[in-house]
Amino acid sequence: MKSRLLSIAGAAFLAVLAVAAVAIGAGRSDDQSAALAEKIDPAKPKNVILMVGDGMGESEITLGRYYGKGAAGRLNMDDLPFRGSSIHYVLNYGPGPNYRPNYTGDSAPTATAWSTGKRTTDARLSQGPSADPFIPGSNAGFRTFLEIARDRGKATGNVSTADITDATPAAPSSHISLRPCQGPNDTRTICPTETKAAGGLGSIAEQQVDEQFDLYLGGGRNQYTETLAPAAGGPNVLDYAGQNGYDVIGTKAELAGIDELEEGQKVLGLFTGGNMATEFASLIARSDKFQTDNAALPPAQRGGSETTRCQPNNRGTQPTLAEMTSKALDLLEDDPDGFALQVEGASIDKRDHAADACGQIGELLGFDEAMGVVLEFQREHPDTLIIMTADHAHTSEIINSDAKPATGASYATLQTVDGAPIRVAYTTGDPETGRDQSHTGAEVPVWASGPQAANIQGTIDQTDIFDVLIGKTPSRIPGAGIPGPQGPAGEDGEDGTPGQDGQDGAPGTPGQNGAPGAPGTPGQNGAPGTPGQNGAPGAPGTAGKDGAAGKDGAPGKDGAQGPAGPAGAPGKSSVVTCVPKKGNKVVCTVRDAAAGARVRLVRNGRTVASGVVDRKGRAVLRLPAEAAGSYQAVIGRSHTRVSIG
Repeated sequence: MKSRLLSIAGAAFLAVLAVAAVAIGAGRSDDQSAALAEKIDPAKPKNVILMVGDGMGESEITLGRYYGKGAAGRLNMDDLPFRGSSIHYVLNYGPGPNYRPNYTGDSAPTATAWSTGKRTTDARLSQGPSADPFIPGSNAGFRTFLEIARDRGKATGNVSTADITDATPAAPSSHISLRPCQGPNDTRTICPTETKAAGGLGSIAEQQVDEQFDLYLGGGRNQYTETLAPAAGGPNVLDYAGQNGYDVIGTKAELAGIDELEEGQKVLGLFTGGNMATEFASLIARSDKFQTDNAALPPAQRGGSETTRCQPNNRGTQPTLAEMTSKALDLLEDDPDGFALQVEGASIDKRDHAADACGQIGELLGFDEAMGVVLEFQREHPDTLIIMTADHAHTSEIINSDAKPATGASYATLQTVDGAPIRVAYTTGDPETGRDQSHTGAEVPVWASGPQAANIQGTIDQTDIFDVLIGKTPSRIPGAGIPGPQGPAGEDGEDGTPGQDGQDGAPGTPGQNGAPGAPGTPGQNGAPGTPGQNGAPGAPGTAGKDGAAGKDGAPGKDGAQGPAGPAGAPGKSSVVTCVPKKGNKVVCTVRDAAAGARVRLVRNGRTVASGVVDRKGRAVLRLPAEAAGSYQAVIGRSHTRVSIG
């Protein structure tokens, strides 16, 4: 995996150094029909990776591409072959059951749409709508794609550059009425009926621990240090996570030091108190009046210039999104049942809100480096589905480098890798008064690669993504590809025994003789009369028909069966030992069994649990009730009695 990061980083570095000359008529000219057809794979994927660029509309992608790769350059994400766009409206609060649409939702209900396949209202996370923001909806039916993957025995991971309790990473890992209820303190104040003390599921942080996903990486340590109970000094959510099997880490070096997840081991990586630092230092767009009135300021403080380039940010001990993604793949890929992983580049949105052109561009390019990591993983693991999308669109617009937006609107000017100027305008907020830029309702990209990626095509609904994430029923592809060469002709079969000749038909009836002629008149003493001629012969009779062909002779009898071969050597008996874990989870260690073999626990003649042996000789099983008791562990023809508890 390190080689993936090095090759991607090296390519990105060279791209930034190059000042490209753009060819006239540059672009793709080859026919892509056959290449695209070869990429259609209807099989269910083993692994699923959802890449989310928060606030990443087409304009944000294009701005990052032009700045970092040039007019003729391409991003890693441009390699995704199947492309569509997603409609992402949400619901307004109201009495229901029919709710009016809200065309510009926030990240909570839009992330809920792909996480659960259902729509809800602003600020709500994987929970149904209601008449009022402070009246919780129902959690029934809002099961998320990561919960489904976990229950299918897959490994699960959740990675973000935001607080890990923020809306997008919280949508597949919690169910709550309002997104600010991230830690116990805010939940007690804002969502009091959903606290654990009130019989609810608790804060987002507490729920994430309870979900028992294998891996969380991101920011948001502050929410996890809040105490579980109102009194100060008591146990906090970090303590709760440790009690529930999580190793808590906080630096890039600690993340790099984890080589694999042992059985039952889970990782909670919280690398900063809030959102993680951006890749590029900020450069805020400014109004034309601000730029004129502050001409003495350096360009980076007044919206940039035609020669301004973005500068790297000091990120301290925080890992990059690409590094977190690479480590997540390393730790999750060993699960024999596969994995499901969500990765979010969060601050494309957050810096767009702030009209921070460089911050936004750096996060887009950082997200694209993470995309390069997952694409390389997919090349090594073709049974992996990658879907890339955004929760909603945003406000930045590329305008002519000589143009100025409407009075009061802000703009920034930068120099791209081509050495040419590019200008981006922000027109829905005002950085000088602190009013944030707004989301927009434009459809957003949804692109894909791998098994079932062809379902991501055309204009789709955001809720449709959920069905692809959990694996659609495999379809049949009509009109398979080019046929292979024709095989050799089969040999002619033997002729059947010829039939016997048919009997001759009966001879025709002979014709009758003609009537005799009348006797001549006798002359007187004359010559005798001429005798009459014979009549003509009758026509010949009709010929008889051929007899029917004789039947084929009966096939010969089968030859006698050959003698039996010698008996094979007896196989080794597999030895199984099983140990109970928390709840109804059981881990069985198997000796002398190949990876992929299935272990069954049998009680009273009935299989109550089963699992697949991994490369380390372990199988994880889940019993329907508490594990204690006596079982038969069955693998192949081997039976071993095991006692659990």
